[in-house]
Amino acid sequence: MTVVTPLRYGLNEADASIGPDLLACDPPGGARVVEAFGDAATADHIAVVVPGNGHHLGNYFTSTEAHSPRSRGQLLLRTMHQIAPESRSAVVVWLGYHSPPEWYNAITNGPAYAGAPDLANLTHYLPRAAHLTLIGHSYGSTVAGLALASARAEDCVALGSAGMGAVRRSELGAGTRLWAAYGETDRIRLVPRVRVGPLGLGRGPLELGATRFGTGDIPGHCGYYAEGSESLLNIARIALGRYDVVTPAGVTTARTPRPARSIAAMEAAA
Repeated sequence: MTVVTPLRYGLNEADASIGPDLLACDPPGGARVVEAFGDAATADHIAVVVPGNGHHLGNYFTSTEAHSPRSRGQLLLRTMHQIAPESRSAVVVWLGYHSPPEWYNAITNGPAYAGAPDLANLTHYLPRAAHLTLIGHSYGSTVAGLALASARAEDCVALGSAGMGAVRRSELGAGTRLWAAYGETDRIRLVPRVRVGPLGLGRGPLELGATRFGTGDIPGHCGYYAEGSESLLNIARIALGRYDVVTPAGVTTARTPRPARSIAAMEAAA
């Protein structure tokens, strides 16, 4: 099992030249970084985004791809504000583990086991009064699943999960609502869900009792945060505790109309 130094959380502890909202960061050449968007100290709702493989400190600030962890975190926060402008919301992008570099490295569960305690610690560092949602994509859902036994989270969302790290629901602790999303063209659904020693990522979220929600026509394995998609809207609704408007999988619904002032207009005015 990979042994790593525990993360120390605290605003402004990192290099201010990188960003004042870092909750934790490895030294240059390291892999881990945790960044907050919005005021996490006063938020009513905090979503913690846990990325999958291929992400690290070296490309965290430089990637301009739409599916980069930073882009996803910023877009999720804007969507939460769009849905509930009256709510105080924040998003934490937690790249606090040594993510497998490639998809074929992600058949081993060592990095997930090594990172899960730090993710659980983050949930206890964040304000206890806030509604907290863990959102794990792909391998990130394995890390989130393994953290749940000792974490404080009202909701856990698994996006394109190959396994939650567990083989029994009891391994995920109690008191956390489980949610899952699988896009119609996401081939991750074909991956065997087993765990044998250091190999395999355990059972999928649906096998462990998760509620599946709709994603719409998102593309492939990396489209769960597509702007304006049913998937992103449902993720934001869960993070805001608006469970009554989360759309179930397999039900055709009309696209949610955008407010008169679109996200693009909000960005332009910022």
